[in-house]
Amino acid sequence: MTASYGWAGKVLWVDLTSGKITKVPTSDFEIEKYIGGVGLNSRIFWELGCPKVDAFHPDSPLILSVGPLTGTSGPFSRATISAIAPQCYPDELFTYSGFGGKFPSELKYAGYDGIVVVGKAEKPVYLSILDDEVEIKDARNLWGFDTFETQQRLMDSHPKASVLTIGPAGENLSRMAIIINETSGAAGQGGYGAVMGSKNLKAIVTRGTGTVKIARPDDFMKLLSQRKEAGEWVAGPRQLWGRYPQKSEKVKVQMAKDYLKGFTGCYACPYQCHGVYDIPGIGKGAQLCNDNWYQYSSGNDAMGESIKGMWEGNILSQKLGINNFELVGVMLFFYRTIKETGILTKEDFGLSSIPAVERRKEPEFGGTQAHHEFLEELLGGIADGTSPLSQGVARAAEQFGDRALELYKSIFPAWGHRSHHIRGVGEALHWATDSRDPFNSCHDYVSGFGIHPEVAEWFGVPGGYLEGESEGKHQNIYQGIERETVWVQNQQCLRNSLLICEFASSPELFFHPPEMDVRIFESQLLSAITGMDMNADELWKTGERIWNLRRSIMVLRENRHKNDDTLYPDMFKEVIKVHSPELLPEPLDAAQWETTRDSYYELRGWNVDTGRPTRSKLEELGMKDVADKLQSAEKLD
Repeated sequence: MTASYGWAGKVLWVDLTSGKITKVPTSDFEIEKYIGGVGLNSRIFWELGCPKVDAFHPDSPLILSVGPLTGTSGPFSRATISAIAPQCYPDELFTYSGFGGKFPSELKYAGYDGIVVVGKAEKPVYLSILDDEVEIKDARNLWGFDTFETQQRLMDSHPKASVLTIGPAGENLSRMAIIINETSGAAGQGGYGAVMGSKNLKAIVTRGTGTVKIARPDDFMKLLSQRKEAGEWVAGPRQLWGRYPQKSEKVKVQMAKDYLKGFTGCYACPYQCHGVYDIPGIGKGAQLCNDNWYQYSSGNDAMGESIKGMWEGNILSQKLGINNFELVGVMLFFYRTIKETGILTKEDFGLSSIPAVERRKEPEFGGTQAHHEFLEELLGGIADGTSPLSQGVARAAEQFGDRALELYKSIFPAWGHRSHHIRGVGEALHWATDSRDPFNSCHDYVSGFGIHPEVAEWFGVPGGYLEGESEGKHQNIYQGIERETVWVQNQQCLRNSLLICEFASSPELFFHPPEMDVRIFESQLLSAITGMDMNADELWKTGERIWNLRRSIMVLRENRHKNDDTLYPDMFKEVIKVHSPELLPEPLDAAQWETTRDSYYELRGWNVDTGRPTRSKLEELGMKDVADKLQSAEKLD
């Protein structure tokens, strides 16, 4: 491994309590084993001893890192944030969230692979990173401003810099608070905006004038050309974001004609998958699929079935620093508890009124004054902490009683994260054995999306499965599905450690029988950039190693056990339809679930009775120190 290529070589260590800033060599964290992103973050947290504190404790670390690919030309300007997540329920778990934009590359150009923030400042501050000059600066004049205004003010004083910030939701410790870069590059899941707020850290500003050294630039450029030839999603004239077609033809045409101003995306990425909109009276911003389709399909009651209403909800949540993905779950819970079940009233949510909604086949384009006032009141309460929903739906439902909690569990399958879709047992197993939802890998699941029959065969999914799906006879399949889950989890670890965009590393773009060539592409890419020769099998072991480290953290810190690897009971009782498509085509079969889960543990090389890593597996992966620490804690099988 040649440290001068790919990696910047330093990790910033910032103690807000003492004001001390140090620079630690990235090589101290075995980057040849854990690479960067979620792998590097997990290794740092492990070496910190996996502190058993709550998310808002000063000793709770906030860890941000990029990968060796970050800052190069391509879909690689991404970063991963890891911390103890206040959003998780019922317990706060150490997990992660990712974001893109310009900030990750700027951090790399400034000379850093990561930032670790501990402690708590006495007053609001922001962290200024301008190449070698790193300072903790007064942010009292920024506290209370929304994310757009904060970024603008800091860019005015720090020209050409990129800003990562929180809004009022983070300042007031809402468990739905995000950390955002620009208008659509957000670390949404986890509630990490509140972790920054608990430390009195308003923002991080970075500007770098360096470069990323590439060991074999000719090989790197050839790989980029191959990636382009593998296929691209291109924005069409009727699409509302870079590649996702809106359901309604009428909406697509008029929305694009009247409000779409162009496309943007992460720094140096060819996709530019974020649609840029400017709607008079509401504002300008960018959106990806979550900000558009999920609100349309799931949250349109709250938005009044109007394009302006949906966009207003999107812009307002971005400004206040509220998780848009979680917001849809809030709206679903909100409307079901009030409108469909009558469990709660508007007074329970601290609202003065709720506008009437009439279902329509086509959304309208004008939001009403009633919906404008409703959105401001509801989202404002989430942001300032006065609404019970500011602590997330899980804890709000707990406060409201058993009936509300039962309804919550039909929308949020596990860990306090709402559903996107679970279109197969493989994805359900992934969710159950992780510490958050598997949203950032959901498109990898052939058992849910039916990509390439050859891929299904490679995974061992029965051949008739995809035929049944095409005929509208989608069913839960258990046989051999654990192989698919392990594959996607390992790939997820690699993707979030290298770092590379999900849209650029989906398996269907690289599949050529009999191998899943995305592994070959990623290993060649890493070798070309870093000069560290690593074949596909060796890189695959790295993904497995990172997943085992994450699992070891769950075991050491959270006492994770086989009994915890499940979903809420509703998933075994009925078909849960939050939006189209349903979460699963039929209820999970408890007996088959148990058998599949045991097969997963066997394939992982873990103890089938406990679901925990074994010494033999950890040592096989070069993790003897991890095994020793688990053994000393009497948690090694």
